Amino acid sequence: MNYLLCTALLLSSSAALAEDRNFDRTLNVTSSPNLSVTTGSGNIHLIGGSDNQVHIVGHIHSSHGWMSGGNESIEAHMQRIADNPPIVQNGNEIVIGEKRSSDLFRNISIDYDITLPRASNISANSGSGDVEIQDAGASLKAGTGSGSVRARGIRGAASLETGSGDIELSEAGSGDIKAETGSGSIRLSTISGGLKAETGSGDIRIDGHPTSDWKVESGSGNIQLKIGYATKCTLNASNGSGSIHINQPFTMQGDLDRHHVSASINGGGPVIKAETGSGDISVD
Repeated sequence: MNYLLCTALLLSSSAALAEDRNFDRTLNVTSSPNLSVTTGSGNIHLIGGSDNQVHIVGHIHSSHGWMSGGNESIEAHMQRIADNPPIVQNGNEIVIGEKRSSDLFRNISIDYDITLPRASNISANSGSGDVEIQDAGASLKAGTGSGSVRARGIRGAASLETGSGDIELSEAGSGDIKAETGSGSIRLSTISGGLKAETGSGDIRIDGHPTSDWKVESGSGNIQLKIGYATKCTLNASNGSGSIHINQPFTMQGDLDRHHVSASINGGGPVIKAETGSGDISVD
């Protein structure tokens, strides 16, 4: 019994040794840097701030005990990362993130909190974690293997992708949007531009103004489009089961079909193609 107790205490102490580490760096840039951030397993949070600095805070975690780092302890690995963070700057080009081929980052995850100029061009990717962007992004490319992607106040074109999770976006400017999730809901607001939104399973809600074609598809879920009463567009909507409602002045094109509607809204314009395997479609 004493031996088992001592072993348990030793293992507990070993695990406790792997305490979190942090690093904090500030980089000087011009107002429109190109920033790429990648984490194998962790969350990414980006927020608009100073026009001439990028402030990076990294939170280093490990769910393994100190013996999980091979010949060197996991704590030693974490300290090495904290002392020499995976940050490379070349003028206005900034690359942040671990090299997955390196044993140094094995069994270690890093969360990033980054404040950056609002006019930054952003690429943010996590293997498993949430990605959130607030009031930054002249352009944006964001993705995660498993987790949600949320972006608010984006000023231009954006591409958002997750293998499994929800997508939310609001635009503060104009630009084409691409949003894809394997399983999850999509919520997009104040969209102005072209659009491609797809989910394997989940509801889609879009609020915006199509200045070029939209393609909106759900394998199973409802589709709600709020385009404004005076918007001119051409609608091509279909579903396997469910209803289709158009709360706009429209003219039918072709024969009436409860599961397929082709219509000219307010005289026609950019094409909106909306499809769901199972669910309702509404246009307001």
